[in-house]
Amino acid sequence: MFTQCDTYKGKFKNLSQFLIEGVRHYGVDDQIAYPSVTSVISWVNREKWAAWRQKVGLEEANRKNKKATNRGTGFHSIMEEFMANNDVTTMTQYTVPLLQLMFKAAKPYLEKHISTVYQQETRMCSSKLCLAGTVDLIADYDGELSIIDFKTSEKEKPEEWLEDYFVQLSAYWAMFSEATGVAPKKLVVFLVAENGDVQIVERTNIMDYLKTLQDYVTQFVQHHNALS
Repeated sequence: MFTQCDTYKGKFKNLSQFLIEGVRHYGVDDQIAYPSVTSVISWVNREKWAAWRQKVGLEEANRKNKKATNRGTGFHSIMEEFMANNDVTTMTQYTVPLLQLMFKAAKPYLEKHISTVYQQETRMCSSKLCLAGTVDLIADYDGELSIIDFKTSEKEKPEEWLEDYFVQLSAYWAMFSEATGVAPKKLVVFLVAENGDVQIVERTNIMDYLKTLQDYVTQFVQHHNALS
């Protein structure tokens, strides 16, 4: 069982979510809307993904993307229920053999490393970065307050391929710190592959990733300002 703590309850605004010219935004109030951090990172990597789609072919790229989306959505739903101490075996997602395998692989690692849960699937924003997003999990990981993201993949990834995940997590770190005045100690990517391999990578050099994030935001804003 994970300890559920409401220390930061009420610290985060009730953000709406909508699309502006195909880009996901979060409404902070009637006047302000910030782009999502995932949309910004996806935009920065647009040429890389376009090259990948051309390499594998449009039909295969669409198939892989649909599979990855379904796998990720289902796995995240199970994780959210499990971290809230609910019975995941009653969930529709749990009847999917792949998701059941991945959950059973992840479960002992979660129980070993995570103690207290503070926030799950929380919408957050930063007026300093002019960004918003939805964090997977904020919890004590090995006794340290951490920003945690659940990822799924066909197979384990080289660590250098995970760098943009940490850029994403640094945004949540900034949003959380801005809202609460508390700075989490580390960023944790918790990746589960289809064969049940569990890859956990931690980073504490958060300022390095924030610097990269700020560069991404600048590119995104300059491009979209040029179009307006």
